Amino acid sequence: MKKAFKILGITVGVLVLFLITSNFIQINERENLLYKIQQYVTYNEEDWKNYETNQKYLAEQSPAASTTVVAEPVKDFHPYNIEFLTESAKKEELKKIDNAHFENLIPSKKSPDDQDAQIALIKFTQRRLTDVIINQRLSIKIGKCYENPDKGENYSCVSCMILLYNREKKDWQEAPDGENFLQNSYDFYQAYDGGEWQAKDLSMFIPYDYDLFKKYEKK
Repeated sequence: MKKAFKILGITVGVLVLFLITSNFIQINERENLLYKIQQYVTYNEEDWKNYETNQKYLAEQSPAASTTVVAEPVKDFHPYNIEFLTESAKKEELKKIDNAHFENLIPSKKSPDDQDAQIALIKFTQRRLTDVIINQRLSIKIGKCYENPDKGENYSCVSCMILLYNREKKDWQEAPDGENFLQNSYDFYQAYDGGEWQAKDLSMFIPYDYDLFKKYEKK
């Protein structure tokens, strides 16, 4: 009987010790109190250094301690001639067109002419377009433009298709010979009323300008 009381007393004592110890020993979600007590009893200075190093590494890998930046998919606003697309690509393009609601677009009352667009794109392409204009005998032709409501602090902004017109062949072509650094559409904006037109990347969906290409195709 005394032996049983002794065992019970030891058990209660151990539990009380655990309760008291738990108030003074910090543990994280990957540890338990028994493991922590064992550390304090058996760890030497080198063991503690290794432990701290591991904790720092785990904290860096923890989702709670680090923020993962997920890049948003880049939207392709550029229009395509569906006649040259594969069936699957054509289906995707038609779906994009339906969702874009082109019927809500507002044709611009004021937009750059061919020369304005060419000068703007020469600057935007860091003058790479200059060599194309001179040596490849290509010129910029601009199509129908639409009001772009996302003009920021600028006075006006329009979104338009462009093409490269070969002055020698009297026909348009897809891209300059060599490096293809041009898109088929851009935003053109004025910082103030009457200001010089400048170019930037296209920022809204616009329809493919079939009339523009038909106008400059070789007759």
